[in-house]
Amino acid sequence: GKNAFGEAIKFRGGKPIKLLNYDQEKEEIHINESALNILNEIDEPVAVIAIVGSFRRGKSWFANVLHGRHDGFELGAELEGCTRGIDMWDAPFLHEGKRVIVLDCEGIDEPRQDQRWATKLFVLSLVLSSSFIYNINGIVGKSDIGKLFLMTDLTKYINPPKDSKIFPRLVVLLRDFMLKSPDDFREYFLQRLDEANSDAANGIREYFEDFDVYGLPYPGVQREQLQYMDRVNTDSLDLDFVSEVVQSVNGVLSKVKPKYIGSSSMSGATFSKFLVECVEKLNDPENQIRLSIPDEYNSVIIYVAQRTIQKCGGIYMSTMEKEIETLKFPIQWSEFGSVHNKAFNIAETEFSKSIIGTAPQIVNFQLEFQTEIENMKKKLQQANSEALFDHNNLLAENLWESYVKNGLNSDNPFSSKEDFEEAVGIFEVESEDLMIPSPEADKVIADFKSKKYKDAVNKLESIGVLQSKLAEEMRTNQDAQQKLLECSARENEMITKLEDLKSEREEMKHQFEKKMEEMNNTLQEQDIRNQRILGEIKEERELAALMLESAKDHAIIEYEKELAKLKKDKEYWRDILKSCIPVVEVGLKFLMAIFVKKYL
Repeated sequence: GKNAFGEAIKFRGGKPIKLLNYDQEKEEIHINESALNILNEIDEPVAVIAIVGSFRRGKSWFANVLHGRHDGFELGAELEGCTRGIDMWDAPFLHEGKRVIVLDCEGIDEPRQDQRWATKLFVLSLVLSSSFIYNINGIVGKSDIGKLFLMTDLTKYINPPKDSKIFPRLVVLLRDFMLKSPDDFREYFLQRLDEANSDAANGIREYFEDFDVYGLPYPGVQREQLQYMDRVNTDSLDLDFVSEVVQSVNGVLSKVKPKYIGSSSMSGATFSKFLVECVEKLNDPENQIRLSIPDEYNSVIIYVAQRTIQKCGGIYMSTMEKEIETLKFPIQWSEFGSVHNKAFNIAETEFSKSIIGTAPQIVNFQLEFQTEIENMKKKLQQANSEALFDHNNLLAENLWESYVKNGLNSDNPFSSKEDFEEAVGIFEVESEDLMIPSPEADKVIADFKSKKYKDAVNKLESIGVLQSKLAEEMRTNQDAQQKLLECSARENEMITKLEDLKSEREEMKHQFEKKMEEMNNTLQEQDIRNQRILGEIKEERELAALMLESAKDHAIIEYEKELAKLKKDKEYWRDILKSCIPVVEVGLKFLMAIFVKKYL
């Protein structure tokens, strides 16, 4: 059924699902995979409201009312409560940019409850939630405070992180509150708790700087009907009760914050992993019901990083493949660079959105991700390079056959050196015009100079068209041209790589700065006031920015060293080539102008 509360509280569809169960015999907590799957699908930041408290105090009913309905989570009509373990609403609802997950926890202090489990349940509900609603009898007597005595020293059970708040916002619901409303419900509650258990009251003052207390009067229905609150109509409830319920629901939702991990908010998948880590730790028989949050956080951060690197690597590759499919290999390197920069920026933006951790961790993950991208890019570059070489080589082979090959035939050779040089000249002009400009084009011609040109000179020397001295000069000249072309090809490759690297590092720096700004806002949302902690976080971020800059400088220096060496080699071959030119009598000056002139 759908027993809506009414217009005052928005109705939410869905139904409850088991999140985790406790096996009393094995003393183990079991997580329901179906619930984890729901959590893993949530991309938005999650806010987690856990409702905890004594059994048969209307805890599950209040969980329903948060969804604008009387029905949903099962209500316990018997002496023992209905909820076992923790139930979760299967359709977390969107509220001010966050997905709100409501957890209805097994009643604490049930007659047959295992005390170790009751403590684990309390600790788990506390670390999982961003709003912790404690549902309690309005009298706040010794027998009513349930597990609130655990508040005395929470660090006995929970080792908190230094850089963020682990404890949720506390909301206390005083049920069946029959007294006149006090001026300040918080003061009233702390005063009553002081009388029942002063250590617990001091614990709450210490761990929860800011919390809310709502007094809910008696619902105003017959005692028998209390067992079936999921069937009642709002109209049949006392007006004061309805008014206080609406006020408390609005109060809870208006102050609900995301679940944080350090300076980031948790997504569904991050929260799901955190839940699994906490449960594994509590299931460990060696563990004395203690959760070390920095350890759980670290496991979650590394898990998220691995997942993010894999996901964003996939985004980079699919963007590249889609673009390349349209353009088709071989493509010019300038086009390849544009496609790569586009894919890199898309992947890096998504990476920056998803990654979590401290600033130095984020920089290390960024550099790891860039290495991953570099490896993918190299494979694609290799494929394009091979396609460019094959394309240009086939073109050169055909042109050589058209203009030069026949003149090397013993039956009908070139009649003179001039004929040969003219044919080679036409071959070079046509090649220059038709080839796709690239280092690969230079490599093809360098290959031709090392093999086909030399073979041609040797052939023409052997049949007497070229004199030995001239043939030797030509070979020396071609050697120098070949080396110069090879150096230039390598230099152009390095220049392209350096430009890509600078562009990537600029994007990484931009995304890092955006991430730090986002983390800064999240930190402000958490309202951390400890100046020492804030100072440490600031220092960490400055260090991380230096790490990123230094990694960039190091990579650029390596490329620049390589370029300087290539420039030196190029100068050397250029000088040799210039010294060859005057010796050669004719023609080759003209040939030089085609492929090599641009490098002289």
